[in-house]
Amino acid sequence: MLIDACVSYPTIPVTGRLANAPVSTTVDSELARHYLTRSPRHIAEGAVLAERTADIERRFGGRPVNRLTLKEISAETSPDFATLFFINHCLSDHTNARFQAGYSKEVQRVKLLIHQGGWARTVRPGLRGYKILFIPGFHYVSDTTSGADFSNQRLLMRELGLNVQLAATEEDGTIEENAEIIARIVRCESRCQSKLIVVSTSKGGPETALALGKMLRPGETTSVKAWLSVGGLIGGTLLADRVMTWPKSWIARIIFWFEKIDFRSLSGLTTGASRARMNSIRLPPRILVVQYVATPLSGDIADDVRDRYNYLRKYGPNDGLTLLADELVPHANTIVELGFDHFFRDPDINLKSLAIANLVADELNAGATLPKSSRSSCQRTREKDSPRSTWVGEQTATSLPKASH
Repeated sequence: MLIDACVSYPTIPVTGRLANAPVSTTVDSELARHYLTRSPRHIAEGAVLAERTADIERRFGGRPVNRLTLKEISAETSPDFATLFFINHCLSDHTNARFQAGYSKEVQRVKLLIHQGGWARTVRPGLRGYKILFIPGFHYVSDTTSGADFSNQRLLMRELGLNVQLAATEEDGTIEENAEIIARIVRCESRCQSKLIVVSTSKGGPETALALGKMLRPGETTSVKAWLSVGGLIGGTLLADRVMTWPKSWIARIIFWFEKIDFRSLSGLTTGASRARMNSIRLPPRILVVQYVATPLSGDIADDVRDRYNYLRKYGPNDGLTLLADELVPHANTIVELGFDHFFRDPDINLKSLAIANLVADELNAGATLPKSSRSSCQRTREKDSPRSTWVGEQTATSLPKASH
């Protein structure tokens, strides 16, 4: 109700392959079509597009792929081209490429086993040694349609004999209040010497980061072996910035009052508040961090998300709720999901959820982590690594379940 953006852009059909997956959608520019397919329709036209693409890659290839870089690329080309740039440069990092390939392979394995006779053999043995702690998203109690409560994933995993738990955060509580709840749970699990894989979604992302990287001492996080950030609002969202400005803030307060939602929760999701908060966060380096990021092209946006997506286009590539760059956890391993917006309305989301959980458990059991001295190509920064912890810092780039508001 608060978004009044009306954007018209080209819808150019395109097919191709990217991130180990087929692509069939529409894009917003011929340059984006060429960048995806690399197969020109006309020799002269293709040469011009190839030269322009190469020039952009030369000029921007060495820069941090953050909100400023992507906005500049988007303004010079188009948001879809910037999205493809984001994907290509994330996957140019060998560790991200390995995670992406492992994810694709595990999805195919799970699909094959289901086709052959059900879910019984789909769980990797190593996953059974972990408890999966789900951190829900905004308004997960009142709105059970968004996927923010992980209900489908929890039901499936319980039926498969896995140990799962939902953190009972306040559905419209502030990030600080919910981080305290998460911290109490993790502290208790650490005393019990549990082995946790923490899975957060959307607003639960910054809540988890604050709990693990600031509220808890390193010794109190020993239970946490991995954190999966699913569409995390790590750097906040410009939609919150928009709603918090007068006079829209008063309109929002009225709407929230009628919907019985606490308006206080929105201020912590503004980009300014998010950057200030994340600058003080250090994540223990022994925690394996994986982020699952929806990277939709313009033809992949659902109708009920399109207004928000259109509003955010002027700031760069986004998933319909936040900029792609503002989902980034520095030093994390990145898995991208094509074809879906922030809400991951994927008919295969349950089996993909299990595939990522299997992949993470295998990584943990193999002792594989991303060295904190290395940099993902979509997360370059000039900050120095702390020898004891990982700075989240200023930069803001899994999803097991559907992401939430």
